[in-house]
Amino acid sequence: MNTVNVRWWDGYLETFEATEVRFGCDLLWLRLSNGENRHIPLRMVRWFSLSKESHAKVVKRGEENNGE
Repeated sequence: MNTVNVRWWDGYLETFEATEVRFGCDLLWLRLSNGENRHIPLRMVRWFSLSKESHAKVVKRGEENNGE
């Protein structure tokens, strides 16, 4: 589960719980934890942040030293 924080241009901070997050140069797309989709035009937000980086490798307990 990803926690996505969105700071809108009016100063309002909104937090979402999303199972999937995608973004490009114009749009932030979220699949929310309740199954709904949310499309946010990036021109409407000051910044956004993710709790998990999209490129981060998830290391499960017990797999820390697997020889890589």
